[in-house]
Amino acid sequence: MASTLHKYPGIDLPLRYLVQNEEGGAGIEFYRCGSFEAAAGSLSELIQVREVAMLLLMDRLTDKPNWHKKVFDEAIVAKWRHEALTQDETTMYEEIVAGKNIPMPQRTRIINEATFDYCIAELKCKAAYFEETGLVFTLNSSQGSAEYPCFNTAIKADSLVNNELQQGLKAAFEKLRAEQAAEPDWHPGSNDMVQDLVHPSMYPFVYGESRFIPEEAVRVVDAVERWSGKGETVQALLEGDEEEGELIDRDYWSKKYQWLPANLAFQDDGSVRFTSYVNNLHPQKHTETYRLLEKLIDTAIPTWEHVLSGKAITPSSNAPERLEQPPRVYEENEDDVWEKLDPVVIAEHEAEDGPIDYSERELPCDDDEWEDDEEMGLTAAEVKEQEIQRLKWKDIRDPTLMEPLEFEPHTYKVEQTLRERFKDTGLQVIVKMASIELTPENPDFPMGGWHIEGQMNEHIVATALYYLDSENVTPSELSFRMATSSQQDGLQSRVAQNMDTLYQRIYGTNLSWGPGSETVQTYGSVATPEGRLLAFPNVFQHRVSSFSLQDRTKPGHRRFVALWLVDPLRRVVSTANVPPQQFNWWAEAVFGNEAKTAGEMPPEVFQLLLEKGADKAVKPSEELLQSMRNRLPAEVMEMVRREAVPGGLMTAEQARQHRLALMEERSAFVRTSEKKAWKNRYSFCEH
Repeated sequence: MASTLHKYPGIDLPLRYLVQNEEGGAGIEFYRCGSFEAAAGSLSELIQVREVAMLLLMDRLTDKPNWHKKVFDEAIVAKWRHEALTQDETTMYEEIVAGKNIPMPQRTRIINEATFDYCIAELKCKAAYFEETGLVFTLNSSQGSAEYPCFNTAIKADSLVNNELQQGLKAAFEKLRAEQAAEPDWHPGSNDMVQDLVHPSMYPFVYGESRFIPEEAVRVVDAVERWSGKGETVQALLEGDEEEGELIDRDYWSKKYQWLPANLAFQDDGSVRFTSYVNNLHPQKHTETYRLLEKLIDTAIPTWEHVLSGKAITPSSNAPERLEQPPRVYEENEDDVWEKLDPVVIAEHEAEDGPIDYSERELPCDDDEWEDDEEMGLTAAEVKEQEIQRLKWKDIRDPTLMEPLEFEPHTYKVEQTLRERFKDTGLQVIVKMASIELTPENPDFPMGGWHIEGQMNEHIVATALYYLDSENVTPSELSFRMATSSQQDGLQSRVAQNMDTLYQRIYGTNLSWGPGSETVQTYGSVATPEGRLLAFPNVFQHRVSSFSLQDRTKPGHRRFVALWLVDPLRRVVSTANVPPQQFNWWAEAVFGNEAKTAGEMPPEVFQLLLEKGADKAVKPSEELLQSMRNRLPAEVMEMVRREAVPGGLMTAEQARQHRLALMEERSAFVRTSEKKAWKNRYSFCEH
């Protein structure tokens, strides 16, 4: 069934259509999406350990109250300097190398005077933009891939969502939780800790089952009464048989399911308004929540504008390189790029940890072949001892970390806002509202797994998370990383034969095939306190940290809203095309009034509603329930099933079954992505 206005992947275009992969696609505008090597623009270059440490330092400093003023106070900056230069760096280093088993520098500070000065200069630049916008750039790096030099960043904002909006959203959450009081919708596999209040995995678009309308006709107010059951089913438009050597694994798309975004239009004043219903949020019972979500999306749009970047729209001046590039190292200049040999350090090390085992490194001579070095005035024994000291030093020496370049002030302004760019077509946003509920019996929330949002079907390009409400729980954070290329051609060209050890220490990863050579780049973590709006591009893999009850004798919770922005350049099937599929919504709209529940409803229809679990919608008395149960012949009921209820509706139980199947698909997708990320390794060739 062809669409009349838009062309949708899976309907009018092949399901796995990506505009940036078209032949002759040079210069095609696109937003990045995905986290695997063949997804254009989704890879990061390797970032030096010292630069990641700088990202973490700046993130922590911008968490301090009034940081944007304090950064100009010399006395406060002096205190920050002392803390940064004296604190233990072990925890920070372990976060950066992420289990890659690369030795930490023992005497060289990762954050030194020069890097601290650079961070303060950059924060002063960021402070000016924060004063103007309330946005904080964090974990920002210009290290895109060589082919797609993109600007990678997260944006955090603690003051954009005002108190009125926050309190309104809290009330909306309480109303949604009250509706589920008798039967909380616990997310499968969450051990009854994550309550789904609005979740796109319930009542998703199902190819071959859901009804589809080519025109974007389904609106908000009349979505249920006018459109439920309308439209026709469609099968996914698939490509031919899978061909060997395809760049992107077809498993990154689902052939069965797609989350449904809601459409929003820009108004004359620049604000957004829903033009189609939010899936799983009743459009008439929750009109106030719709207005609140619109305001939240209005607030999130500037954060999305800064985290989005792609080939044709990449800002060119947002993040200059911070550090010098490592030199090309040969055997002749090797000693110049490592810590200078210090016999005192060797002696102290052996006194504390025992003799250094240098047996894996071969001495150049047998015992009887050593000769005096007359030029240096050394005996043969002294020459041998000097060589032994050199071999021992190789085991404990620190690398020479690269120093910062001179800071160059730069702008963070976007060239064109989303409102300007898409004023005629609007946006598509997927909404999730969830509450993590901890109890004394269930007090600990486990660490999440690494993932990006959605599958490729949803074309999600950016996330905005609003941390609405935290009560009696320990602090939590969100960690970020990106996939990298296994080739690293630019770096390989600078690594001379057998000289990769220095680079491994500088970049915090093994560059030879084996443990610790997985092709992922850590960016760091960001705290997620109540009131924070946090946005990031959907090329950042991320995971939530564990957290627990603070007072383990009392319950606690963390509540949040997730807003996922669909690629504004690529329209996908939305709630404007798919009428509400909730059977209960339809039953309540058609039959849910006191007169009909009192006995005016045809008995066969009433019995069908009971079968479908819609007794809450029609609110029958217990006496009426008992009188109607199983009263009609099977043949009559079968005819009613075919004729009385429109197609395209799901009972809650059917929706839960689809959710389980969808989740299993996506879990397999995440497992495959994770497996490939850790299977794909650097393997620098021998030159």
